[in-house]
Amino acid sequence: MSFLRLIARRRARAVAPLVALFVVTMPLAAQDIVRSAAAWRTIRTQWFDLHYPLDTEAWAQDLAPRLDAVRDAVAGLVGFAPAGRTTIVIDDPFNVANGKAIPILGSPAVHLWVTPPGPTDQIANHRGWGLKLVAHEFGHVAHLSRPARRTQWFWHLLPAQVSPLAVFTPRWAVEGYATWIEGRLTGSGRPHGAWRPALLRELALEGRLPSYGALSAGGGYKGGSMAYLAGSAFWEWLAAQRGDTSMTLVFRRQSARVGRSFDEAFRGVYGDSPSMLYGRFSAELTAKSFMVDSALRRSGIVRGTRLARYTGSVSGPAASRDGQRIALVLPSQRGRSSRVIVTKPDTQPAIPLERQQVQRQLARDPQDVAAVRVYPRLVTPLATLTARRGRTFGNPRFMDAAGTLLLLESWSVRPDATQRPDLMVWNTATNRVTPVTDGAAVQDGDPSPDGTRAAAVRCLGGSCSLVLVSMTTGAVSTLAAGSPVKVFSHPRWSPDGSQLVTTVQDRDGLWRLALIDPRSGAQTIVSPDDDVNRHSASFDASGRELVYVSEAGGIPNVETLRLHDGQRTQRTRVSGSVYHPAPLPGGGVLYLAEYAGGMDLYRVDAATVVRGEATGADAAALVPAVPRAREPALELATRPVAPPVAYGVGPRRYRLMAQASLARDGLMHSGVLASTDPANRLTWMAAGYVGGRGAWRGGVGSVAWYGSRPNLRTEALWLEQRASAQRNAGVTTLPDMRLAGGSMSAVLPLAGTSRAQRMSLSGFAGAAATVGDAARFRALITAQYGAGTVIGWRRAAGVSLRAGVGTLGDSSFARVSAGGYVNVLRTRVDARMHHATRHTPRLEQFSAGGFAPPLDDEATLAQRIALPALPAGIATGRALYELRIARPSPLALGTIYAHSVGSSWTVNRHAAVVGIEQGVDLDYLGIAGLPRLRALVGVARIVRGPLADKASAYLTLGWRP
Repeated sequence: MSFLRLIARRRARAVAPLVALFVVTMPLAAQDIVRSAAAWRTIRTQWFDLHYPLDTEAWAQDLAPRLDAVRDAVAGLVGFAPAGRTTIVIDDPFNVANGKAIPILGSPAVHLWVTPPGPTDQIANHRGWGLKLVAHEFGHVAHLSRPARRTQWFWHLLPAQVSPLAVFTPRWAVEGYATWIEGRLTGSGRPHGAWRPALLRELALEGRLPSYGALSAGGGYKGGSMAYLAGSAFWEWLAAQRGDTSMTLVFRRQSARVGRSFDEAFRGVYGDSPSMLYGRFSAELTAKSFMVDSALRRSGIVRGTRLARYTGSVSGPAASRDGQRIALVLPSQRGRSSRVIVTKPDTQPAIPLERQQVQRQLARDPQDVAAVRVYPRLVTPLATLTARRGRTFGNPRFMDAAGTLLLLESWSVRPDATQRPDLMVWNTATNRVTPVTDGAAVQDGDPSPDGTRAAAVRCLGGSCSLVLVSMTTGAVSTLAAGSPVKVFSHPRWSPDGSQLVTTVQDRDGLWRLALIDPRSGAQTIVSPDDDVNRHSASFDASGRELVYVSEAGGIPNVETLRLHDGQRTQRTRVSGSVYHPAPLPGGGVLYLAEYAGGMDLYRVDAATVVRGEATGADAAALVPAVPRAREPALELATRPVAPPVAYGVGPRRYRLMAQASLARDGLMHSGVLASTDPANRLTWMAAGYVGGRGAWRGGVGSVAWYGSRPNLRTEALWLEQRASAQRNAGVTTLPDMRLAGGSMSAVLPLAGTSRAQRMSLSGFAGAAATVGDAARFRALITAQYGAGTVIGWRRAAGVSLRAGVGTLGDSSFARVSAGGYVNVLRTRVDARMHHATRHTPRLEQFSAGGFAPPLDDEATLAQRIALPALPAGIATGRALYELRIARPSPLALGTIYAHSVGSSWTVNRHAAVVGIEQGVDLDYLGIAGLPRLRALVGVARIVRGPLADKASAYLTLGWRP
């Protein structure tokens, strides 16, 4: 090995713990909210601790008896399982289907969201949502918790230990393997559903299968799902050649005492690199896809008339009663929000202006060739509804005969930051949107013919019920109750309002069509008794036929069912998949068909009927271009579990961690002992700080209680800062300071769809002094208020106010800080001013520069203004003014900013910097056994002030309760 390669490898190993820390924490950044203030309970099995809010108890109790059997089955497939207990946190923050695994060695955790998927989701094929979800997520735990048999010392510096497999395994291998596990364990899942082969087949037919590099990176239409879909298919292809245990051999080699990369471990089992074998797999998948396509074409492709092509995901369509108007939801593109359009179901001919432009071009250059329009376009929309103050809209349904009123679905953010769907009415004549419900968790609504009520689905606690919603009062009443194993979806009224059709899924996982009596809730299954999913049904204009999606033959197509005799008629034969068929008067049907880059809108006429069946395709030999047949699930015995118990403050987890800050005011590092619980209800920390030069030193003990609203916090501290010892002390006027005492605070954050607020009240009592002087009694009461509001698509504005009154010795003082911001075109501008009363002691006057003090309650030292690129005390006084402009960097590598601070708004009296920084701010890490994480790294250049033209760098990694 060359010297340069040795150095490079050592550097890579040195940063591995930091990479691993972000692997543990970053998956929690985008989606985790835990309803800590809810009433929580706990169920314990032999291997699992389940913690859940009380409103999800039925879902938890249904899952718990099978958990230990799932663990044993996964361990048998993976060849490993962690020896200790696994924590499962169950919640329903966003009313969507999801989950995640946190594979921490010794204390792995799984987060399960209980709302089940709908029939057109890629994860819709399962035999119980909880079973499928825990099979996938515990598969991650078993796979990624396999400890390395050769571990360097620096891995032990991590606050939470992880296996190198969790850090260095490519995403396709991680998600694809867990998807393979879900299929093997349940006999269903994505490998056995129609949606995986439909998308892979279309990508292959169009030559757009992802490259090996893009397999993990995502990007493009449904690119993020490729790690699951193509990744699992690739593992299946490898297992078919070397056996199922070959995957386990890769991971055993990867965790061996001999250090190996994933590629090296893979090559040792399969004989070639993963990129090389993925190329062969892609070629075989393409060949199989063309075989499926050839068989379909021999029997006759039947799509109807294409009306438009769209890039990205489209939902709808809906048709008005007379069929003269249709509604679609188009995706966000080029800085525009997603939008609901109402238009005519007609294509747009070339307009005179286009023809004139072509004629002028050809007149100037007779040898030029006019472009051919391949894909038609719909006529210009009659009405368009874009996002309004942070709220987007979907699932349009026409309400009146004129086609001017539409029932829409929109998501509301509740005060605790959770999200629930609601129903809205859009008047296209006035462009006014009126809410019907507020935070009611109702979706998939369909208005009754008389317009007085809507049928909808309400998902609460993992149970999706069929409900009726009053259009005048918004009152919700249950028509047919769902359960953890019975899911309702997609209700639609008959034209006369006498019955409803809906899609029902029971524990066997099949989606069936059912007729519902809207008076009694009585149900009649009308799907044939076969092993085929049928869903997304609507009545035709006569009310005598149902139009729906059938997955017969493994390919989703439009089908009709005649109610009086049960006769089924296939209306389309496509090579990919269809979505959301909408009947038209006269027997025609609108539907969406998926292609490799998005959706096409098609119309099939009443006379269009598919003759015969597709022939000449051996389904078993064509996997994954066709679905893998559903198989019996592994035998999962139920085991008795102990009754639920109150959660209280939860099981305690303890972490001994380090934190550090480095900036112009010096280096500060500390040791931290923290205790958290999985539901993030109670966190406490004890930290000791050692600072060099002008950095903070001392100790802080903090306790935060999130089990109520408002949150309650208390803090005891002894801190000292010798600003006169910092590197640039000659250009600052900040006195050395010593502070001791305690604080208590109450914080109430109020989230909202268009507006968010935060209020707090805190008090401090203790002593403060300039270093070397006698301590003086210090008391302070501070109130804070902040609010932000959405003023348009990607535009926001906000204000903040902090006011405090206090005493220091014999002196009384008051301080006020007020500011505002606007965020337009991804650029945020902040302005803030700080004022103190005339006789405010020097220690209590404002000071800018350096990192913020290491306190959870920022009001304790509210006079300190953080600006780490400048030394502490670069600007001081009874009045300071700040201005900051920031926007994301072009390469998404951080935030570019300019920040100035001074004693007036006059720029020539400011110290100013320009720089780039990247921050991480994670609040919900209790499930990982960690407190809140605050990290910031940046570089800057000082452009104004006594240190002008000097460069600056700063770094902080800190924890807060």
